Formats: sequence, structure tokens, C-alpha cells
Amino acid sequence: MNKLKYLGAFFSPLLAVISFNLNGVWAFSGVFFLYILVPILEQYLPKNTYNLSKEKKELAKEDKFYDWILFLLVPFQLFVVYYYLTTLTNPNISTLEIIGYTMMMGTILGINGINGGHELGHKTDHPIKLFLAHILLMTSLQNHFMTYHNSGHHRDVATPNDLTTAKKGQNFYVFAIQSQIGGYFKTWKLENEKLKKKGQSLLLNPMILTTLIPWSFQALIFFYFGYIIGGFYLLASVFGISILESQNYFSHYGLKRKLKEDGSYERVKAHHSWNSDHLIGRILLFELTRHSDHHFAGAKPYQILDSKDNSPLLPYGYPAMLLMGYFPFIFKPIMEKQLVKYQMD
Repeated sequence: MNKLKYLGAFFSPLLAVISFNLNGVWAFSGVFFLYILVPILEQYLPKNTYNLSKEKKELAKEDKFYDWILFLLVPFQLFVVYYYLTTLTNPNISTLEIIGYTMMMGTILGINGINGGHELGHKTDHPIKLFLAHILLMTSLQNHFMTYHNSGHHRDVATPNDLTTAKKGQNFYVFAIQSQIGGYFKTWKLENEKLKKKGQSLLLNPMILTTLIPWSFQALIFFYFGYIIGGFYLLASVFGISILESQNYFSHYGLKRKLKEDGSYERVKAHHSWNSDHLIGRILLFELTRHSDHHFAGAKPYQILDSKDNSPLLPYGYPAMLLMGYFPFIFKPIMEKQLVKYQMD
């Protein structure tokens, strides 16, 4: 029964389809549920710090049920994208409904597209999982994310070298541009460095393909659905990317690894990531909320990630923090109190 909770990952796409069939202000039903009701619910529901025993972890690691949930995300994601695009072809659709539907589509691109792609993209020894990761990331125009996240972020997290670690006091919108635009160009650099070490041509840089794939997908949408609908999908993608960057923003906000005498940084530890034990966020985001353990072992499957006793905790669950990230005047005072609380200041 415990593993069945992860079927909740399909709740968001289902909610999106329902929202696309509602009119007027009801078009915002899914957005309201995920960004208002879920954060409120998480504050009243008990936190869950339960970790599987060593024996149960071995069983869960070999259980294909957890893989199939990730695999099935792909057709669900493509269906929701298609359903959104065809919904916008309705000549009677209102501007209010377009905004509601587009925000919900962007949410699915951020939660299921990028986050699902993130989980699959860590399985670098599994070609099928990497292929499916690219399909999910393609829908969010984020195929380059996988390389920088695995090769850059996990190596440099909580240091000045990581473009996706927010400094204390840094504005979210400045950070988002730094992370997204800077991360894209740094990924080119990382891939070029790999090719130079191998003595191979820079024309073999995989960033050429990871740039062409998502923008070819966007071009197909423009071609089949027109520039207006294609433009709204592009806006949905930007909103989905902003969700990624909000999560990046608070996940390591203000946390720093110590610089050693030899010029290298200390090993990544539990206190270099912000965590949450709120159950709904854990399910919707494939245990990304157990962020310290994820950084301890990036390829560790989501179903066996642990809650760490010595990891700093966010004051609210991930859904609430995602929303707060957009409002620096709310976010900064709250998180700076957390830094003081955990003596990270």
C-alpha cells in the first residue's frame, strides 16, 4: 500500500485536463488547488519522516512498479500538451480562460516535465530512461538541463561556482536569469571540455542536439497550431521553467560549503540542502523534497531516499515555497530566519 501513494504523481495531469474543461474563473481551479489548497493542507497534515529499512530498500530498488510510474508520465505528459493545444483552438475561449489554462499547462511542464525528466535523467547508465527524460524535458524546452544539473550543479552545489545555488539576499528574478541563461552557456562549456579531453571535435557537442530537439518541438507546435497558440505554449514553457528556478532558488538558498586549504571545497553534506517532510509535496515531486539525500547520491532512486536528521528544514512544504519564491519581500525574511535558526548565517 505504501508504494501506491506515488500514483498521486498522476493527479496533477488529471487536474489539468479537468481544468481545461472548465469555463470562466473555474479555469483556474487546478492552479488554485495546487498553489493555495495544497500548501494549506500541508501545514495541517502531519509530517512524514519515515525511512525504509535496509531490507525494504533493497526490495523497493528492484521493484519495477516505481519505474513504470516514471515511464507512464511520458504518454500522460504528451496527452496533456496535446489536450491544452486543442483546447485553445476553441473560437469561443475567453482571455481569462486562456490565462488559467496556460498557467496550469506551465505547472504541468514544471512539475511533471522537468521534475520527471530530472528523476529519469539521473539514470545515466540506462538509455531508455535517458530517452524518456529527454521527451519530458523537450515539452518544457529544457533538454540542456540534464547535463548542467548532473555535471555542474551536483559537483559545485553550495559554492560560488554553481549558477543554481542562490546566495543569501539574492533576488529571485536575477537568480532565475543567472541559472537559466548562464546555465545554458555553461553547459556548452562543460560539454566542450569533455570533448577536448577526449581529443574529439567540438562539432560533436551534444548541446547541438539538446538545443535542436526542444526548439524543433516548439516549431512543430507553431506549424500545426499557428503562432498565437504556439506563443501561448511558449509562455506556458516559460512559466514551467520559472517553477524549476523557484525550486532551485530555495533548495540551497544561503547555504555554503567550506573552502579547504588546498583550494577545493568540502564534500557535500546534509546541511547544504533545504528539505521538507510534507507528504503531498514528497509525492508530487518524487521525493525531491528529501534533497540532502538526493545530493548525497544523485542516482539513488526516489523511492528509497531518506529523511536526514541533521538536514535543515524549510518552514513550509515545497508547493508553498515555490509560490513564495516569486515574492522576494515575503521569501527573504522567512528564509533568513531559517538561516539563523540552523546557524547557517
